[in-house]
Amino acid sequence: MILPSDSTDDKLADLASSEPAAPDAPPPYTEIASPEPPVERPSDISHLATFYDVPPLLTQRPCNWVYAYIANGLIQDQYILDPSLKVPNVLLSDSVAGTHESARDTLNLRSQTATIDAVARIVDSGGSGVMRDGDAMPRRVKIVLHSNTGTIMGKILSVDGSPPPKFHLTATSNTGALYIHIPRSFHGPISASSSTGSVHLCRELVENATLTADGHTKKCFVGDYPDVDDDRGNDGRKNEWDELSLESNHGVIVVEYADQWEAKEREKEARRKMNEGKGLFGWLFGI
Repeated sequence: MILPSDSTDDKLADLASSEPAAPDAPPPYTEIASPEPPVERPSDISHLATFYDVPPLLTQRPCNWVYAYIANGLIQDQYILDPSLKVPNVLLSDSVAGTHESARDTLNLRSQTATIDAVARIVDSGGSGVMRDGDAMPRRVKIVLHSNTGTIMGKILSVDGSPPPKFHLTATSNTGALYIHIPRSFHGPISASSSTGSVHLCRELVENATLTADGHTKKCFVGDYPDVDDDRGNDGRKNEWDELSLESNHGVIVVEYADQWEAKEREKEARRKMNEGKGLFGWLFGI
C-alpha cells in the first residue's frame, strides 16, 4: 500500500525525534578564575605588614602609661609614645593608678598564651628631659612586653625629623620567641638570654657593638663604649642610653635593625601586588 506523502513526513519526524541528541560542542577555552584569597584572621596575621607605610602622626594621637593584659588573645597594635604626655588619673589603668609617675611604664603589654606584636614610634613633646634639682635629666621611655608562651615581636621605629628619646625595652617569655627591631640611633647596652634557645644579633649590629658576653647569654654595648664613673662599673649616666633586656627560657631571640625589617616587608608587599590577578597558578605557586 502506498502511504500518502503527509503520513511519510510524520513517520520521518517521529523517527528523528527518537534519535539521541548530539552532545553540545565544548565551550571555548577560558582560564579558570582564581579563587579569592582567604580572609586574614587575627590568628593568621604574623606582623603589622602595612604600618610602615602609614604616616603614624596623621592616623592616631600619642599616648602614655598604656597598660594592656589579654590572657589568650592577640595583642597587635601600633603606638605613638610620648613620655611627656600627662594623662588624667581617671583614665589610668588600675595597674598603674596608685604608682608614682617615675615608676610607670610608658607601654606595658602582657599575655599568657598569645602573640604580642607592637610597633612603637617615640616622640617627646616636652623636650629631651625633665628638670630635677635644677638640672635637665634625660627622660627614658620604658616599654615592657611579656607573654608566657606566645611569640613577642617588638619594633621601635624612628620618626622623621624627630630625634627619638632614649628607651628601655624589656621583653620576656617562657617558651615564646622574641623578635626585636631597633632604630639605627640605638646607643646603649643589650642583654639577651635564652636557656635552651639561640640568641642572634644581626651582623651590622654586631659590627657596631662591643661584645662582653657570648653564648646563651649575650651582652654587648652598641655605639661608643662609655667611661665608667668608678671601679665598680656604676654609671650615673645610664638614663642617657637606650637599653634592651631580653629573656626567653626556651625560645630563640633575634635582634636586628628596624629598617632591615621594613625593607623585607616592602619587598613582600611588592611581590604580593605583582602576583595579584595572575590566576590560579600564580596564587598557588607565588609566581
